[in-house]
Amino acid sequence: MIKNAPTFLLTTALVAVILSSFIGFDPVQQIRLQSTYVLGDTLPKVKLPEGADPEDPDWKGIDLAPKEPVKPLTPAEEAKLFLLPPGYKIQPILTEPAIQQPGAISFDANGRMYVLELRTYMLTADSKDELQPTSRISRWEDKNNDGIYETGTTFVDNLIFPRFVLPYGKDCILTMESDADNVYKYTDTNGDGKADKKEFFTNKYGRSGNVEHQQAFMYWGMDNWLYSTVNAFRIRETPNGIIREKTGANRAQWGITHDDDGKLWFQGGAIGLPSHFQFPIQYGNFEVPNEFAKGFDVPWGAAVKLADMQGGMDEVRQPDGSLNHVTGSAGNDVYRGDRLPAELKGQYFYGEPVARIVRQVNPVVTEGLTTLHNVYQDQKSEFLRSTDPLFRPVDMTTAPDGTLYITDMYHGIIQEGQWTQKGTYLRTKIEQYQLDKVVGLGRIWRITYEGKERDKTHPNMYAEKTADLLRHLTHPNGWWRDAAQQVLVQRNDRSVVPQLTAMALSDKNPLARIHALWTLEGLNALKTSVVQKMLSDTSPDCVFRHSGPAKACIKQGINRWKRTTGKRWQMRIQMCRFRPC
Repeated sequence: MIKNAPTFLLTTALVAVILSSFIGFDPVQQIRLQSTYVLGDTLPKVKLPEGADPEDPDWKGIDLAPKEPVKPLTPAEEAKLFLLPPGYKIQPILTEPAIQQPGAISFDANGRMYVLELRTYMLTADSKDELQPTSRISRWEDKNNDGIYETGTTFVDNLIFPRFVLPYGKDCILTMESDADNVYKYTDTNGDGKADKKEFFTNKYGRSGNVEHQQAFMYWGMDNWLYSTVNAFRIRETPNGIIREKTGANRAQWGITHDDDGKLWFQGGAIGLPSHFQFPIQYGNFEVPNEFAKGFDVPWGAAVKLADMQGGMDEVRQPDGSLNHVTGSAGNDVYRGDRLPAELKGQYFYGEPVARIVRQVNPVVTEGLTTLHNVYQDQKSEFLRSTDPLFRPVDMTTAPDGTLYITDMYHGIIQEGQWTQKGTYLRTKIEQYQLDKVVGLGRIWRITYEGKERDKTHPNMYAEKTADLLRHLTHPNGWWRDAAQQVLVQRNDRSVVPQLTAMALSDKNPLARIHALWTLEGLNALKTSVVQKMLSDTSPDCVFRHSGPAKACIKQGINRWKRTTGKRWQMRIQMCRFRPC
């Protein structure tokens, strides 16, 4: 028993402050020093909240004994706790203190990485000051090509919980804030790496309320439209202003990506599962039974021991304290790079930050309909796991170097304050392990594979001549194709229309053909004759199936499927057979 405990704790705190002045600004060490874990008598003593029934499934079996606080690890220490399949390696490429609480990343066509820093997310268990204007979007470069993003600037500062960052040309991004309605374009006009010009882009785009339930992830689709989660519409910039079209409801919260055919994949949040992926969202909503293989909703995280799940003890796998049923998901990516094993191409990845996993999904297509399978379900495992309870994967990205990047918020609490209130099961666990003390950190990781070196070619598309950009449409890494297409469309240089037309009709690479086709569409230069010839494309993947000119015909086919009861419509074959409109 410690006598004069308050005096002892004050002395301990003062010592921690003095020591922190000697170690400099190392946020990990500062959090460690501020933790009160010297002796058992100083640990938080939690108890069953008033009115809680100890026999209720949410509380039955809960361990309320005093626990040492969860302490953050350095990136090097965290790296040792990752569990990956044989041959894979993971490396930090950008970490705190340079960035704090990253929620997503995005690359511009010069390979510069924009980081969405949600610096106010759950700084306390009551989400205090979450809507203060202290978040930011930073931009980072690897100038010496050593694989580490060492050079950065604060591109836009003093933001209120920004919803997304979309590179939109050289030194330009689109973003918006929480509880707001307008999207703005920010531009760096003098080349210092900081946006100095703010312009209105569009309105009627947002909603208010819980920050986890607002729109996010504005995304440039292969069809040259801009999509987002939550919103049941898409927008597009034209010479006459922004236009808008209705889409189906995507039911997503945090994540949009697309595959090599241009089909968008949306990631649900609270459901813990992908929310829309069967067919293009612009054709509406149709219920498809058995989209997920048996057991897909069961996560297989490593033993983290904490049992800190919002749903309570009935969502805890015993005895390891891991999550037994998906409860949240964030970030997604159809891997389209060229520096990991070939079998990963076209595989879908997403994070479950409550379970501390990154899942690899194999989409199995049968008669035009897709069923999703956890690649490691038979082994009761996942692609990436960690025994570090602070690992919080919230975004996955195919990078310019052909590898896969993981955005790790590395945070104590990963649940919005609405569900961490006093008296809840999760609040009890937060206080028991002092999870609210671990804030202000964050890491970006690169996943590689032995024997496959990352692509060290430095993108510089904004400086390239228009004709030189065409070669990137044939690149084996989908990031390069997407970036080149976006630059070509935004540059609006129609001098390359003949070359694009020839590529669309005759290039041996089917992926180049589809990007050439969509680039022509984006330049408003796609002719009916090209459409007619493309409809006879013999590629096994029928690359034309999502093209704009066939839109009405595809809608007709979708409606035919909707009217058919109990019969699986062969979507891919029908799309290939439609006559041009």
